[in-house]
Amino acid sequence: MWRKLRSLSVRSWLGIVLLVSTLLKIIEVLINGHSYSLGSDDKLYIETARIWLEEGMLTYNDPTRPTMFITPALPAFIAIFMKWLGTGYELEQTLRIVQVLMVTFALYLLFQIGTRIFNEKAALLAVTLTAFYLPMWLVSFLILTEALFVLAVMLLIYTALKAMDKPTLGVAAAFGLAWVFAVYVRPTIALWPGLFLLLLLYWRTVPWKKLLTCLSVASVIFVLCLLPWWVRNYEVSGGRFIPLTQSSGNPLLLGTFPFGPPTIEEQRTWPRSDHLAENDAYDTKWAKERIKEGFTEQPLYYLQWYTAGKFTMFWGDVYYWVKVHGINIIPVILMHYFILIYGFKGIWQSRRNRLTLLLTVLFAYMTLLHMVYLAHSRYTVPLMPFMALFASYAILNQWNKRNNPRITGDI
Repeated sequence: MWRKLRSLSVRSWLGIVLLVSTLLKIIEVLINGHSYSLGSDDKLYIETARIWLEEGMLTYNDPTRPTMFITPALPAFIAIFMKWLGTGYELEQTLRIVQVLMVTFALYLLFQIGTRIFNEKAALLAVTLTAFYLPMWLVSFLILTEALFVLAVMLLIYTALKAMDKPTLGVAAAFGLAWVFAVYVRPTIALWPGLFLLLLLYWRTVPWKKLLTCLSVASVIFVLCLLPWWVRNYEVSGGRFIPLTQSSGNPLLLGTFPFGPPTIEEQRTWPRSDHLAENDAYDTKWAKERIKEGFTEQPLYYLQWYTAGKFTMFWGDVYYWVKVHGINIIPVILMHYFILIYGFKGIWQSRRNRLTLLLTVLFAYMTLLHMVYLAHSRYTVPLMPFMALFASYAILNQWNKRNNPRITGDI
């Protein structure tokens, strides 16, 4: 039996891992789906989809006023299924199962990415680590932007690699669409393609004329697909250009509280109104005041917070708000740090690999962005599959060197 299992190809093992993890997640949804409800943002997104379907207006917390606080991808995703299933438990369970399938497809893309950057064995191990990393299960079960964003980022990196290998107009168009999709899900990713362009210019692997042509195609698609959103925001805001959302004030404010934001109970005592734009302006003003006061009165403390403190919180905290199948957080923390330790080791070992820089630029971009705003474990989860890829590279290096001392280089 063991010989038969060992004789299976890497892609056969990939199919087994994806099938087993997907079935286990679906079973968990069918048994305990009701327990994966936060009663906060998830309910607001569902209500947003309902109002959008019934009244044709995108709102968020105030059903009487159009919002610029969120982008429309998740409400649109929910609305597609709500149109046929209505509201209620059946809708929520269907969304969870569809999210499970989306994350499974994202893991398949991770395998393709890992194979391109390293090899099939490292890619398979990365998929296995991610498939049984419980925060990724939570991403599948909670009706938030994470599941869509995991898929969107994976498509963006996959098409970026395709664009490097085969810079055709079709691939450029696919990259542009992946870029649009990712931005409509979570606007924080909007500027990363610009960094990817700088890398291409630095590497000089694509001829100038072809690069300019492909850039033009991707940019035109991006602009055309975002144009309806820009026009809509211009109209509902009374003539202001709002390219993405008007919601940076709250994460900027929460990020000014060293080593963790205030409790939800305390935040509920802050001056609030139903007008999110007014709240955003107030939060931005207060955040700037707190930053100025903090660096003036406690410069070393705030310098520590806005450097090592936020970096440690962003990568070191574990996204595990709800227990999956009753499993406590200890094994989740251990697995998280196992992936992190070997992941950073793998980044160092593969530093001469050009494509390592592609992913580390993504890590750096997202980390620095959230160090300015709110460094939260929820925003780290979409990056963990790529960290698992580097961890797998380091693990296999260690394994190969232990079993064959003659090996002096990396795999």
